[in-house]
Amino acid sequence: MKKLMNRQLTPEEKEYFKRNRKMVIIRSILLIGFLLVFNVFAWFIYISKVSTTMDLHVLSWDVVFSEGGSSVKDVNLNVDIYPGMDEYSYTLSVNNSSETSASLYFTTNSVKLFGQEMITQSMQEHDKIVMLATELPFEITYDVSSDVLDEEGNESFTISVNWDYEDNSAYFKVPSIFTFDEELTYYIKQGSTYTVDSTVTSANYATKASTLYLQKDEIDSYIGEQCGIYQNANNKSCLELKGVLTAEQAENTGN
Repeated sequence: MKKLMNRQLTPEEKEYFKRNRKMVIIRSILLIGFLLVFNVFAWFIYISKVSTTMDLHVLSWDVVFSEGGSSVKDVNLNVDIYPGMDEYSYTLSVNNSSETSASLYFTTNSVKLFGQEMITQSMQEHDKIVMLATELPFEITYDVSSDVLDEEGNESFTISVNWDYEDNSAYFKVPSIFTFDEELTYYIKQGSTYTVDSTVTSANYATKASTLYLQKDEIDSYIGEQCGIYQNANNKSCLELKGVLTAEQAENTGN
């Protein structure tokens, strides 16, 4: 046994082991390379999926004031909406290039759903904000990092649109732009209870509409269907929002 272990390898055996060693090294390198490519690919897929969970739009606005003046930025959004959509987000970064602070506020001028105006000019801005955030199956919300824009400072203003396809136990008031549809089930609210109103007809709908509600699943389906019809017929987004972001220069109280 001792002689066998100490035996010198023949040239043929040395060449055999040398070839085998090279093959093992090559296979190991190929395996490592495959695992590296697989992991990078998996990470790319993960990042791609994460990036599609929100439709982001980020712009920059450099405010330049004249003496005692104000600066405005028109905001015109067109959004394709549908139940369960990824959240849409529009952000405007506001940079104050002057040495004077300013107040920052947004005014909603128009919100159209399949071409029909949702707001009236007599509505206060607070009422518009509440309606857009709570009275529709989808939410339109505004967020400003601060309503005071410091001298040479930076703030951001964001509009978000989200349509969560859940909580089908909720009810929503019938929007004023809706017309009578015999396929819909209308409800009236009595205290905290919603009861089907089977007396609604095309003849009395106009007088009853302001007191009627729709269950969320049904209003989701109705608006989603109408948006699809509108977008295909007009080649434009179902939701249009127009407004103005204003940076108003603070009054100079110095002597």
